Amino acid sequence: MKFILFQAVILFLLMGATASASEHHMIDTLGISTKGGQFVALEEYGYKAESHSYYVNIRIINVWTNQFEGAHIRIEESARRKSNLVSIRQKAKILARQQLIRYRIPVL
Repeated sequence: MKFILFQAVILFLLMGATASASEHHMIDTLGISTKGGQFVALEEYGYKAESHSYYVNIRIINVWTNQFEGAHIRIEESARRKSNLVSIRQKAKILARQQLIRYRIPVL
């Protein structure tokens, strides 16, 4: 019994180590449309260890139909400096600006 428990703990630790080494990400809400909250802008950003890069994805979801709307904004750049993540997040927001306006999502 102790051996099975030991194997389960080792397996759990190994799975956690491989998952944490590959990618770290956050999901944030950029804004909600003024049209009854029908559209929500989501920003996913983080770090990919295998390519040693930061990435940002911005999508707009129609919460009434549970479908993504508009173009998928995607940027990935080298993680040489921590400031690169801040700069690519700003670039992605600039690229998404027209879509945010079209879906009446207030732009910060």
